[in-house]
Amino acid sequence: MPESIARPALTPVRGALGLSVAMGMGRFFYTPALPLMVTALYWSSAPGAWIATLNYVGYFIGTLVIAQGWVEPNRFVYRLSLIVSTVGLAAVALTPNLIWQGGIRTIAGIASGLIFVCVTQRIPANSRKPRDGGISYGGVGFGILVSGAIVLAAGSIADWRQLWLICAAVSAIFSVLAWTWPIPARIPQHTPAEAAEPTTTDESTDTPTPFEANRRRAMALLSTGYFFQGGGYIIIGTYLVVLAGPVFGATAAASTWLIAGIATAASPLTWSAVAARIGTVKALTLCYCLQVFGALLAVFGSTPFVLIIAAALFGFTFIGVVMMTIGIGTQMGVTNASAKLTSWYSIGQIVGPAIVAAALSEHIAVAFIASAIALAIAMALTLVGVVTGNVDR
Repeated sequence: MPESIARPALTPVRGALGLSVAMGMGRFFYTPALPLMVTALYWSSAPGAWIATLNYVGYFIGTLVIAQGWVEPNRFVYRLSLIVSTVGLAAVALTPNLIWQGGIRTIAGIASGLIFVCVTQRIPANSRKPRDGGISYGGVGFGILVSGAIVLAAGSIADWRQLWLICAAVSAIFSVLAWTWPIPARIPQHTPAEAAEPTTTDESTDTPTPFEANRRRAMALLSTGYFFQGGGYIIIGTYLVVLAGPVFGATAAASTWLIAGIATAASPLTWSAVAARIGTVKALTLCYCLQVFGALLAVFGSTPFVLIIAAALFGFTFIGVVMMTIGIGTQMGVTNASAKLTSWYSIGQIVGPAIVAAALSEHIAVAFIASAIALAIAMALTLVGVVTGNVDR
């Protein structure tokens, strides 16, 4: 359907499906599929952790090339990335060779990062109603829900290769529907907002004013906190289903991922409403506390009920933290706050699984304790950054 005649009312849905392709399937299908791959291929936890880390390296590269201006987040890049992400899902099924798996997941990570920026950067411009942004962000949770449902429904009758091919087929359908997400063919070099941004340096000395120096300190704290958030949350996102495997069984463990997907889909609109009622900073603090509690709860997940609650808390909080932290960075008036924060988040996502692979691969429960500590540090640094930056609470 040409963009000129695309129905504007469906625009948030197209953004949601784009994020479903990029995140729910392109990045996170690996989570519910991993226990079945470990069983079928006789892997220890380490290969899965390193492959996950390479995927996050790719994601970092995808966000970095846009943040540095090396690649434009334009229509061509967006659509090419949809294709690459979908083909990458199918390519996983070709061989269990670890070099191949790592290479494919790296490329898929790059595509995911590019799609994520192409969609989220355009959400404000493409939102006609306040809830439209929440609908688009909800696509992450919807994609997670779909990926969990695929494994839960077909895991007992299909092998790991067939599961990846099924996911690729669903991703192809979603990509067709997301194809007309409104995004310019060319991105202007300087946006009006950038042109109008006031200078905050002393022109006579070319040194930052006290206001600018204070803002930089606040952003440094916020970025460091976001790094710990990325590292802490991704340990849960990567290993939740693995932790649930002995309790549920390899296939049924995907039900925890299904629960996480449902909670993630509901999260953006819910946290938007909470922030509007009690303020962004209080809402973010509450969101962080629930996330830390969920990580600790998973450690004691010896029963299905406890693991389901932990999965729901994980899904309900991680997108909320993303939305509100980026909102605070933007409120500080920092240019390209979203891109800068996402880069730090991506580095955290690389470090988290790498630490697990190097030191904790045989002690997944301990990894969740490390996750909870990282998330608590992230909350503390973020709140100090808010105070330093004099953010409206």
